[in-house]
Amino acid sequence: MSVVFQRFPDPDTELEFVRSERIARATPIRALTVIAIATLISYMMLNPLHFPREGVVAYSEAAIVFIVLLAGLFFATRTSFYVEKGWIDLPIFILMFAAMAWLTFSLAGQAAVTRFPSFAMALVQMGILVVFASLAFAGTVRLFFLWSAGVLALFAAWLFALDAPSISKIYALTNFGTFFLFALYFNWELDRRARSVFTANAELTAERKKTEELLYNVLPQEVAARLKAGEAVADAFSDVTVIFADVVGFSNLARKLSPGHLVKLLNAFFSAADRCAERYGVEKVKTIGDAYLAVVGGMASCGNGAQCAIAFSRDLIGELAGLGAESGILLQVRIGIHSGPVVGGVIGSSRLAYDYWGDTMNIASRLQGAAPPNGIAVSEATFYQVKDVQDFAAPEPVVLKGIGEMLVYIARVAGGEEE
Repeated sequence: MSVVFQRFPDPDTELEFVRSERIARATPIRALTVIAIATLISYMMLNPLHFPREGVVAYSEAAIVFIVLLAGLFFATRTSFYVEKGWIDLPIFILMFAAMAWLTFSLAGQAAVTRFPSFAMALVQMGILVVFASLAFAGTVRLFFLWSAGVLALFAAWLFALDAPSISKIYALTNFGTFFLFALYFNWELDRRARSVFTANAELTAERKKTEELLYNVLPQEVAARLKAGEAVADAFSDVTVIFADVVGFSNLARKLSPGHLVKLLNAFFSAADRCAERYGVEKVKTIGDAYLAVVGGMASCGNGAQCAIAFSRDLIGELAGLGAESGILLQVRIGIHSGPVVGGVIGSSRLAYDYWGDTMNIASRLQGAAPPNGIAVSEATFYQVKDVQDFAAPEPVVLKGIGEMLVYIARVAGGEEE
């Protein structure tokens, strides 16, 4: 960004800044126009007490034109045109300068009454205009420098054309030059600070967006919104299908492979599971060691329940067969599926995740242990939901640790032992 004539390198960023700055300064600009109009009207009411009729008329004519311009600026700041077109500041203040010059000349004609030399009157009036313009040129520092330099040049030319003592002219120009420099610095500093705030806000917005994206990666969007609102997140689901997939013989693989190779293989498994989950609207809950836990019908998954779970499981087994062919390492899974009620929610204050609890989760985990390598074991509750789309071997009663005896159905899957 340029140090003197400050601009952002990106044109779109510069345009967005100018828009925001003009919107931000619109209210103080309107406040100053109201003050200026009130001041002019008060002088118009006061002048008849002191000025002759021709002086009152001359001042009033110039003041009315100035008031019209100020009112125009007041209403212009409420338009989108003013916000979008920063260049409009230049013609507005060229007209303002002309109106102020007219007003100054009308007052100079009353020097005998006011006892103010014409150059002193011009110094005060133009100084006021330059200070007002230093605020009103919003996000357009270059245009303000151009306009104010033109005002200084015209003032100096007019001043030295006057029939007045040289010392008076020098002091008048020096004082106006001080107004000029203060106004330049004020406008530049306002712009610099505004750009710093704009940059900080843009960075803050970008960081907030990253944080929200990260939050949405680990939590459903609805849950994230509830947490941000300060709500406690706890939900009951009456019919959720839980999928528990575990790598077969992972301990043996861990002994044979280097840590780096093992992690790479595990990452390939989880990535394949993520792809399958996205494909079938399955909600990944978490990974537990070498196991992958997912649900269907929960907070952020499809409503097709057990059928999606079966499709996910068959696809995952197929993907792992392809991975095994590429890596030369036999990679198999056991998958357990059970359908039933669960409770979902977010607990804790760090590493937040939407988790699920209940017997349904435990049963799916135990069913996984009853499945053959590259096999899918489902409960009776799940079987009745998918029996029309999936073939199963005859059910067998199996004692599940911590659960008791229940019928287990083994799906006939290509590549599995129960094919």
